[in-house]
Amino acid sequence: EAGVTVEADKFLNRSAQVIHNCADENVRVRHKVSYARILDSKRKFLEAAQRYYELSTGEIQIEGQHVKEEELLHLLTKAVTCALLANAGPQRTRMLATLNKDQRAYNLTTHHPLLDKMYRERLLTRAEVHAFEHTLEPHQKAILADGSTVLERAVVEHNILAASRLYDNVLFSELGKLLEIDPDKAEQVASRMIGENRLLGSIDQVEGILEFGEDHDPLIGFDANIKRVCIAVNSCWEMIEKSAPELSQKSQ
Repeated sequence: EAGVTVEADKFLNRSAQVIHNCADENVRVRHKVSYARILDSKRKFLEAAQRYYELSTGEIQIEGQHVKEEELLHLLTKAVTCALLANAGPQRTRMLATLNKDQRAYNLTTHHPLLDKMYRERLLTRAEVHAFEHTLEPHQKAILADGSTVLERAVVEHNILAASRLYDNVLFSELGKLLEIDPDKAEQVASRMIGENRLLGSIDQVEGILEFGEDHDPLIGFDANIKRVCIAVNSCWEMIEKSAPELSQKSQ
């Protein structure tokens, strides 16, 4: 809380060795929350999202009383925030799917629209992320080495993945226009993602083209097909709820 994350991290690491021997549930819960906050402050957003979400779904008791629903919803909000800020890739995609399936996420009016579009791998615009940006904490607005913010990096990486679902290849000049960034910046981000195995593809620097690749692993392809079917079913269900709410109520 005082912003001394390095010192807090040291003490949490020490306490982690003995926390399993602690019989006080209050202390164990506080340790879990503190650990999630430390991961968040160190910008390990994917790990933090997982920790926050686990806490938001558990049967937590403080001083013998169950934690209120609004406090669990606050933890879920933190989980969604961290997931949206995490590096784009397969692991974040799985986390987004878990969060988007949680019915409580629909109550997060500022966060859910962005969560849903990221989960469905749709392109985001600057206007769409503007409202979400105001909910971020100071450490989540940090300026990175390349001059961009954490959120800007997350959005650009996501949009490159979304573009890979639309194109087989694209000129960096066109990709820059699509992502609303400089073409050289688009090439740098794509190159880093390919090098970290978070994006399948190759770069033709002579022609200035990004070639998106396909994963020929049959299991991954099978998972992708299942995901597309699930998204289609969810979309149909949402349409039914809007046009004929009485039918959706009967099915529950």
